[in-house]
Parts: sequence; C-alpha cells; structure tokens
Amino acid sequence: MHLPKVVFEDIRLTREVDWIYGFLFYNEWGWGKYILKKHPRLKRLYNIPYRRDRIEFLHQYISMFRGAHFDDLRAAGLRYAKPWQKKEKEYFTLLSQIIGTEWPTNRRKIRALISINPICPRFLKEWSFSIFFKYKKMSHAIEVIMHESCHFLYFKKWLEMYPETDKKHFESPHLEWHLSELVAPIILNDPRVRKFLKTKAVFYTEYFKIKIGGKTAPAYFTALYKKYIGQKNGFEKFLAAAWRKMKENEKKFNIK
Repeated sequence: MHLPKVVFEDIRLTREVDWIYGFLFYNEWGWGKYILKKHPRLKRLYNIPYRRDRIEFLHQYISMFRGAHFDDLRAAGLRYAKPWQKKEKEYFTLLSQIIGTEWPTNRRKIRALISINPICPRFLKEWSFSIFFKYKKMSHAIEVIMHESCHFLYFKKWLEMYPETDKKHFESPHLEWHLSELVAPIILNDPRVRKFLKTKAVFYTEYFKIKIGGKTAPAYFTALYKKYIGQKNGFEKFLAAAWRKMKENEKKFNIK
C-alpha cells in the first residue's frame, strides 16, 4: 500500500501574515483570542483603522518574532519529526483500514508548515497544514499531525460516497466541514488509534453547546461511530447516518 510522508517545512511569511490576519479579523468563532494569548502585542492591531496599515504592522511583527525565535523555529521540525516517524506508517495504514479507502498514489507527501500561529488550519488542495512551533507537550503536536492528516483521507472517502459535493463545502461554515471536525477526534479516540496518541483527542468547545438526541454533538456522534464501526463497511454506514443527522440538525450548527 502506498503511504504518504509528513514533511516539515518553513512557512512563507506572506502566508503566515494572511492566515493570522484572517483569524484575528474574520473568524466568527473568535479564535483570534488564541493568537492574542501567544502574541499579546497584536492587540494593537485593533487600534489601527486601515487594513493596509494593519497588514504592515503584522508583517513587521511576524518578521521580528521569527528572527528572535529563529533557532526554535528551525528546530521544531526536527523535534516533531523524530517521534512522529515512529508512528507514521502504522497510523496511516490503520487510518486507511478504518476509513475504508487507500491513500492516493499521486500524493507522496503531506506538508506540515512550522508556524507561530497556535491555530492550525489545513489546506486540502495542496495537502498541507500549519503546526505551532512551540508545543510544551509533544502529545499536542502529535495530535495536530494525526488530526490534520486524517482530514485528507476522510475527504477522499467523502468524495467516493458523495462525488457531486461542491468542494467549497469542505470549508467553514458549511455543514460538511462541521462533520469533518467532529469525525477527526472521534477517529483519534478509537482505541486502536489512541495507542499512538497516548491521550484523549479534543473537540472544538463550541460543539459541546449543541444537543442532539439529548447528548452533546461529540457524545452523539461518538456513540453513532461505535454503533457502526465494527460492522462490514462500518465507516461508510456511520458516515451516511451521521450526514443524515447533521442535515436534520443543520440550524444548530449556525454557530456564532
């Protein structure tokens, strides 16, 4: 079976600026607070009236920060790669078995972009994601790698089941995106996968506010996963049932 390799790379300055700016000014869930916790000086951006000037300030800040933490940024990839490579082959093989589809042969690598951003977006078109450079616990870095890598194979399976899906719906705020963000930690908490992680994978806190069938959304869909996953074609059955339930409860996922 073909398996991709996770490679750790530097992130371009322009992309770092663009992504951080987006989370600070356009994220409806208020995730900018996580960036400000790591970079409190960026609070000054909210006192700058014009976008052009905010971008310039952010560009200068990130350049200076990266220069001051050059050694840590360069070392992060090596620090994460060593423990990850011990798990990669077995995890990717197991993930393929659980989801019920093989890794595409035209994708040789998944790019993990070392970032000063504590939020880790993924990019399906290029099979890349950002990863924070200074996690205190290695388990946090491993969880990010496992979670984001899971998305790439998950959406391949999705398109095999629902080939007419507009790929724009794989991004926030669409319902398909919400389901993917629920399913990733559910898979990571599967006992077969959990042995690689050594800790419990986390859900977005916003999902615990949503109730379905008298349970929180994470609890409901976890129970649904357990119901089907041991059966033949269990993941397909789970995903079909989960998608029906998501559509029935679509309004609940209009989270602000």
